[in-house]
Amino acid sequence: MIKVIAFDYAGVVIPGPMTQWVRNNLHETDQMWKKYVENSNRWDKGELSLERVYEILSEITGIPKEQIWEKFYSKAELNEDVVEIIKKLKRNYKVFLFSNFVSELLRKLLESHKITDIFDEIIISSEYKMRKPDPRFYELLLKTAGVKAEEILFIDDRQENIEAAKVFGINTVLFKDVKTLKDNLKLMQLSF
Repeated sequence: MIKVIAFDYAGVVIPGPMTQWVRNNLHETDQMWKKYVENSNRWDKGELSLERVYEILSEITGIPKEQIWEKFYSKAELNEDVVEIIKKLKRNYKVFLFSNFVSELLRKLLESHKITDIFDEIIISSEYKMRKPDPRFYELLLKTAGVKAEEILFIDDRQENIEAAKVFGINTVLFKDVKTLKDNLKLMQLSF
């Protein structure tokens, strides 16, 4: 029986504003693409200050660092349908946010969208110096949840993160769109 449902943030609760920009404007062979990938791993692990993150994003996008929040993050719209599902699930389950992200930036986004309180727990990679798909990060999820792996459902938009969760026996849903998410939740007979 599912007791805890853990959601990824970027790509599920909100489209990943920078990831979308990179995919739309750069090619995998570009130096700036490589710079983004290498540095996103570092900032997700809390190795870079928010100031440094903005500097790097400025170098990649050509947007002045002072305008990065305004240009990309402040305008990022929530996936309102997912937020509604989370609110409904919260009536019967504990709901966690389990995300690779820069803590200061993610907490600012949660505040600006007024959704901090829809989560029972917020686990952000940079606060623990590890990121999905690191097995230690899933161990932290299990410890924080205080339930058996099979009592957790994890929803993420990246296959490698889903596969890493499955190793622990955690139930998973690969997020593609809201309809597929709803269909999967119904298949699992979850109340929402």
